[in-house]
Amino acid sequence: MAGGGGFAGGGELRVFGWEAGLRIVCDNLLANAAVHGHRPGEPARVTVGLRRVGEQAVLTVDDDGPGVPVAERAAVFDRFHRRAGSPGSGLGLTLVAQQVTLHRGTVTVDTPPGGRGCRFEVRLPLVQPDAPTLPLPARREWISASGPAIP
Repeated sequence: MAGGGGFAGGGELRVFGWEAGLRIVCDNLLANAAVHGHRPGEPARVTVGLRRVGEQAVLTVDDDGPGVPVAERAAVFDRFHRRAGSPGSGLGLTLVAQQVTLHRGTVTVDTPPGGRGCRFEVRLPLVQPDAPTLPLPARREWISASGPAIP
């Protein structure tokens, strides 16, 4: 079980998951914001938020870069997708989507409030004290070409 410290709403948010997988999500979202989340000649400004919405932990990573055009938003999670002239392998956001799916969550890309930049939002189910623990998929299931099959 991976849990964090406090958050703006007070208390603690706990999600069931594989710590290394959740770290992959955070590391790649922050790296993406640091590399792509600024305009030429300006430093990157990244804002991370964590809040509870119903029975979900919601993590947001906002930057003030050029953002992602609406027509390209679904493609940013595809393997090897890169903007022309962009550094990197095009795998970071694919890994984010894969790990979020494995953890029974969702990840979306949008524009943050204020209309400038990019927002990635990850929603993960919170641990329910009385609920049975569900197993994570076997390794061969999450490395398949078609992606994980999660009940």
